Amino acid sequence: MDSGNSFSVIGLTLLVLFAAGCAASTAAPAGPATCSFVPPASPDLTARADEPAGSSRKMRLLYDDDGSRDGLAALLYLLGTPGTSIQAVTISYGEAHPSLYIQHVGCVLENLGFGDIPLGAGQDQPLAGGMPFPDWLRELSDNFWDYPLPKADKPYPFQDAPSLMVSAILQSPEPVTLFVSGPFTNLAQALQLDPAIKEKISAVYFMGGAVYVPGNITGLIADSDNRVAEWNIIADPQAAKAVFESGLALYMVPLDATHLVLLSQKEIHPWRQGDEKARMVADLYDLMFNSLKLKQAEIFDLTAAVVMRQPESCIFQPLHLEVITQDGPTLGQTRVVPDAAPNLYVCLQPDADRVKQSLNETFAR
Repeated sequence: MDSGNSFSVIGLTLLVLFAAGCAASTAAPAGPATCSFVPPASPDLTARADEPAGSSRKMRLLYDDDGSRDGLAALLYLLGTPGTSIQAVTISYGEAHPSLYIQHVGCVLENLGFGDIPLGAGQDQPLAGGMPFPDWLRELSDNFWDYPLPKADKPYPFQDAPSLMVSAILQSPEPVTLFVSGPFTNLAQALQLDPAIKEKISAVYFMGGAVYVPGNITGLIADSDNRVAEWNIIADPQAAKAVFESGLALYMVPLDATHLVLLSQKEIHPWRQGDEKARMVADLYDLMFNSLKLKQAEIFDLTAAVVMRQPESCIFQPLHLEVITQDGPTLGQTRVVPDAAPNLYVCLQPDADRVKQSLNETFAR
């Protein structure tokens, strides 16, 4: 996802690090010795259902990512945000091989004291069609971006992600919010499994799409003739189409918004004053800044997470968007349909200063 002083110059490098839509390889690599598959166990979701009612009620959140570095930063932000109760973490098809990457997530969560959050991994392919990310990029995700994780002496149990979504939603005593920072594969399948979950989903916030700005496919595939799609959508356009047409309350943070929120390396230094979550985010970004010698970085999923928790940072506009699913140079485009009833709300111009202020309040305290 294009970023930096000149989107055309450093877009490729930031896509390598942060893109939230992804590709499929023909065969997923075997996981590391400490991260093997374990048959899923039933999570104790009721144990996380004791938040008090009223003004202090927490946002009951399901977090769904595709294994990007930026997605991990968003997760750590949400874990440190007062008023957020993460009920499950799931990994979708996309940048990661889901069943492998969920083991990395399990290691991180346990190390940070959140080992009780149920985990899920989805299928390693789109519903149909789509454009996969290059295998070399997925290998970076497999290796957790070369970030050193503590050696785990056990594997981390996980469930099928769509099934976990359904059970978490139906067992929740009150409506839940979904945060989706990758393709919509898991959510689309959950809706297929049990359409009744729509009645208990209060909102879906997601990073994805491009409305009035160019897409970012050429950042990784220079000779692509697609100039309109964003990776999260094109990776599984059928899933995106299903969700866009689901009738859910959808809140979209597209490239139009994320292009406007840029961080310098100097701006993340105060985060090292924070807790272990904050220092980990600072480490992840420092590795990126230092290895790629960037001056500024666009923060995709992290911007969407802040906008979700700080709605005053962006005014959402109602639009009707359709997802193009036909093969060709517009595959994956999120196209405005004029004079049609709105099917989602779009953040086009976030307040970048407010976004950064929220990050500092969370990470530097």
